This record gives sequence, C-alpha cells and structure tokens, in this order.
Amino acid sequence: MDGVHPYLTDFLTNLEIEYDFITDIDHAGYLALPDEYSGLIIRSRFVVDNQAIDAKKNLQFIIRLGSGVENIAVDYARSQGVACYSTPAGNAPSVGEYCLTVLLAALKKITIGNIEVKNGSWQRKKNYGKDLCDLTIGIIGYGHTGKAFAKVVRNLAGKVYAYDRYKINIGDEYVEELDLDTLMAKCDVISLHVNYTPENYHFFNQKIIDKAEKPFIFINSSRGMAAKTMDLTAALQSKKISFACLDVLEYETPQLQLPEKVQWPKDLQQLADMENVILTPHIAGQTADSELRHAKLAAEIIRSMNS
Repeated sequence: MDGVHPYLTDFLTNLEIEYDFITDIDHAGYLALPDEYSGLIIRSRFVVDNQAIDAKKNLQFIIRLGSGVENIAVDYARSQGVACYSTPAGNAPSVGEYCLTVLLAALKKITIGNIEVKNGSWQRKKNYGKDLCDLTIGIIGYGHTGKAFAKVVRNLAGKVYAYDRYKINIGDEYVEELDLDTLMAKCDVISLHVNYTPENYHFFNQKIIDKAEKPFIFINSSRGMAAKTMDLTAALQSKKISFACLDVLEYETPQLQLPEKVQWPKDLQQLADMENVILTPHIAGQTADSELRHAKLAAEIIRSMNS
C-alpha cells in the first residue's frame, strides 16, 4: 500500500484486513515482494505494468488513489482477472478551487505585480486586470474535475461552456454544451480537464489553438502530455494565449516528478521565463481534505468487495 490517509489504514484494521504499508517501494521492490497480496493500493510510486501484474498471481484488485490510471496497465490487468479502480471524485473539489484560484491570479495580475513590487517597481496602470463576471469560460473534458470547476465558477463568470469528446448531452445547470470549434471561438478562458490516454497525447496543440478568435487564458490541471509545450510557448509569444496556468507539465516523469532544471528542454525553459505563466508542481488536487476523500472512496470500494 502506497501513502494513504490514516482513515484507510484504520478502516482496514477495524475490518481485521491484513496489510503492509510501504511508502518507499519502486518497481523492482514490488517485484521482489512475496506473492501473498490480494490487493494493491497505489498512487504514482511506480508503473504497474504487465510484468508487475504477472509477478503477483494472487492479485485480485488495484486501487489508484487519484483520477489518472496511466501508471497501470489496466487492459492487461483486467484480462488477467485483476479489477482496477480509481477515486477521481476525491480530488475534484480541490482541482476546481485550484483552477478558480489561478484564474483570478491571472486576471488580476497577482503574480506579475507581486514580483514587480518586490523588485521595487510600482506599475499600477500596466497591471490593470479584468473582471471574471464579464468573461466566458470554456471547459474541455466534463468529468469529475471539469464539473467541479464549473460549479465554483458558474456564479462568478458570464457564461460557462463545456465540450467532451467522449460524451454527449453534457449540458446541465452549470454549463451549456458546445462543440470544440465553437467553444474555442467564443471563450476567454480555456480549462483542460482530460485524462491521459495515448489518443490524448498533445491533444491541445496549435491546430486547436488556431480555432480561437481572441486571446485566451489557458489552464491545465489534468495531464501535462495532453498539451504540447512547444505550441503553448509559441502561442504565448504570439499573444494568442494571453496567460497560461499550468499545474502539470509535458515533461513530468511517470512518478509525476520533473527532471532537474539543467535537463529541461528549450521549450520548457522558455515557458518558465515568461511572466505571463504560472507553474505549480502538480498540486491542484493535493490537499488534506482530498486525501481524506480518496481514503473514504477507497474504503467504500473495499467494503463493497467484502459485503
């Protein structure tokens, strides 16, 4: 079991379910464990590939605490009779609030003004902001986090639209459904909320950016590889994107870590040097509250298997 909230370990203890709580394990370490586990609860510590699944013939289920399951060979696991679960609802409220926070920071020039004043520059006119109530929000991907953002921004923004390539009839009390071309053309803010799958690699790229008819703020709190860094950088330089708020980066490792800065490619270096960019270390969904929600959801999954 990877790092979890104490709620989950207490739950297992109360049900008299035996478990090992291992927080420093890697792929090789997992392979070396005895084949005595019926379940694996993991975050992003290592990739659960075909080899990892074959090594544990007694494994019956895998629970990924979080939304993405790209570090698990889900199809292969299921073909071997291993059930796979995740807890995407656990961090959805946290991600929704993060998106609102960075959006307001971008609109009100908070990060730029902060740096300038600390450097002795007092530029009020240059840092005039915009009001959220006059803007149109576009949400790409209307799953748990997309809807969570819609909920917190709906009564603050002018209009909120959503597009999902895998769903239809997603309009509800928070959003109006649009096709992608229309959404890109109409919106002042684009927030990306897609899972990473091979078909979503570089999904948000120059071709989609070119559909925009006006400069827009771009937010990505989903997966870094879903947006092409080189195209984001070019769009920021050309002012097609007025501001970017990125909690995830294309060059993150499978463990959701970023290489040392000396190893960064040129486009990421350029991105980091821009004042109209906010970068955070994949923490949109990382709160004490979301940790507890993940634990409770995992406990319910286990309870359902034991009922």
